[in-house]
Amino acid sequence: MKAHVGGETFAQASLLANLRSSVEPRNRPLSPKRPPTELAGLADLFPYYAGFSFEWARETLLSASGGLAGVVLDPWNGSGTTTLAAQMAGMPSVGVDLNPVANIVAHLRANIAPASLLTSPPNADICAEDDPLLAWFSPPTASRLRSWSSLATSSPQGVRALALVALFRVVRELTRSFQGSNPTWVRRTSPDRPQVAIESEELDALLLKEQRDISKRLESHMRVGVRPILVNSSAKALPIASDSIDLVLTSPPYLTRIDYAVAYARELAVLGTDILANRSLREHLMGTTLIRPVDARLGAIYGPTANQLVKAISEHQSKASRGYYLKQACQYLNDLVDSLDEISRVCKKGAVAIFVVQDSYYKDAPIRLADICEEEANLRGWTTTEKRPFEVSRTLTSLNKAAKLYPKGKVSETVLTLKRV
Repeated sequence: MKAHVGGETFAQASLLANLRSSVEPRNRPLSPKRPPTELAGLADLFPYYAGFSFEWARETLLSASGGLAGVVLDPWNGSGTTTLAAQMAGMPSVGVDLNPVANIVAHLRANIAPASLLTSPPNADICAEDDPLLAWFSPPTASRLRSWSSLATSSPQGVRALALVALFRVVRELTRSFQGSNPTWVRRTSPDRPQVAIESEELDALLLKEQRDISKRLESHMRVGVRPILVNSSAKALPIASDSIDLVLTSPPYLTRIDYAVAYARELAVLGTDILANRSLREHLMGTTLIRPVDARLGAIYGPTANQLVKAISEHQSKASRGYYLKQACQYLNDLVDSLDEISRVCKKGAVAIFVVQDSYYKDAPIRLADICEEEANLRGWTTTEKRPFEVSRTLTSLNKAAKLYPKGKVSETVLTLKRV
């Protein structure tokens, strides 16, 4: 696939003008942080952990594009905030994410034509003994959910995305008791937490209502411009031609040991993937808590701040610092620099890249991720044009009782703007 920059149409130019006129002057910069409840850009259809707000993405693209309809890339596109913001601004865009759940949500948010509702599927046999939905649902309920999932995945794209997101939402609501205080960790059935059982008629009614509610939201939400190209792939292997991207707007996974496969295990189960039996997706998601085979590059290719972090973890006196935690950090850093290599390859000279990155801590050792990203990008031919921090009051470490034992300072989320030279 090769992205091309086309001429700006009259409709695109009018939309850009209208969007610019709707952006009120601000006394202070708009924070990228998503509000607790975000309706703009259909972000509430299926809230995806982390990322940035739609309003911030829209304003940032309008400002950074300079009125040109260049090609936008988000190599960690998640549920499609960047690509939808680009679509609303009349800019062609490419969104890449390895998580198929995220891609389905991104497709739904970008869909222009109204999608038909999926009617109830025919009754099916009891699901297979190893169906991943059995981790939360009784066999009859899992069987009915599998019938819906099978019918949805065989439907046209628009219908498919609508029906699957409705399934995701209903499944998540029915299994709310399995969600712990950590929003990225999901429990499974146990003696004190039995499988969820619901009559097929009631389940069908919930899913049909959910489809209708989503459809109404889609109809009331204006989506114009060029539909994005959405690709299920890794940021380490972008299926994009070299020197074809004008603008990058993204937020890479943070080094906070968030396991996105576990966080979306229920939705992946709807798609037929058991993350315990099939470790491939979980292993290859950036930031995973699983350790892939260690390669020979550990610490050899990083800039000063990344090397300082590796040293701090390797010398920390806490348990497993020299083993598991060192390997996990180096694996993350390897994924980060490989992805930056790919981003550099696909971007034109003069391209602008805007990263939203959040610092964190390993025990009491600071993880200065913004500095790490800046240094690694500078080593790859990018210059820093702006670095704006925003203080973060609530992080995952505040939910971890063990982590609270270690003293920590304030944490910032930084908007890092770079230019390709």
